[in-house]
Amino acid sequence: MKTDKAPKASKGKRSFIVDLRRRNSDKYEWCEIVIDSNCDTRRTFRVTIQWLVAIGSKIDQQAQLLHRRCAQYGLNLIRVPNYSSLRLCFMNPYVVPITIPVRDKSCVNSLEEALTNDFDFVSDGIHMADPNELVDCLDGFDFIVNRWSMNKRKKFVPAKQYLHRTGTLFIRLLRDAQGKAIVIIYLNNLHIAGDAQLLECARIIFNDVEHYITEESNRSKAAADADNR
Repeated sequence: MKTDKAPKASKGKRSFIVDLRRRNSDKYEWCEIVIDSNCDTRRTFRVTIQWLVAIGSKIDQQAQLLHRRCAQYGLNLIRVPNYSSLRLCFMNPYVVPITIPVRDKSCVNSLEEALTNDFDFVSDGIHMADPNELVDCLDGFDFIVNRWSMNKRKKFVPAKQYLHRTGTLFIRLLRDAQGKAIVIIYLNNLHIAGDAQLLECARIIFNDVEHYITEESNRSKAAADADNR
């Protein structure tokens, strides 16, 4: 069902401590499960396992248990990298996102609507982002210029992020003050994991989205040229 109402965003995180000991006499080991504070079926629900005092095999057992439970209840559990929720998209040197500047507000609005209605993406929430890591794309955009200072905190921009339902592709929309956006697209290599079929699926999705952006940009430019005549 299509709706214009935005998905309900998570207002915070909830956490639980899981005791990994089988017997009280065992060495104390534990992990922390961090989840979104609320759920909306139109967006992702993030579950994070964090640990310091535990061996890897016990953490792996918890992850496998989570996979089995999700499968039991018909939920699609997808592994995602930690940088998918970070402010900086270019921190991993082995995963370089593709950036597409879209300097037309109406085109960005159309793309945002099409991602969930036509391309089978789902909202992955709002993540703070730094536009100044995109120095090659900033011409024509109205972003706050951040400069490192001991007296001023670095300012970040809220960016909407989307994840394809196959789990293969992330898209982040970084809008400026005028509604224009830099589109950041990157693979979920943790989920693809060398699977040729999933990689081909990601290529097809990317090509379709890129073609849509090109068509919408050309249509908006043609309309603007017609109005100026």
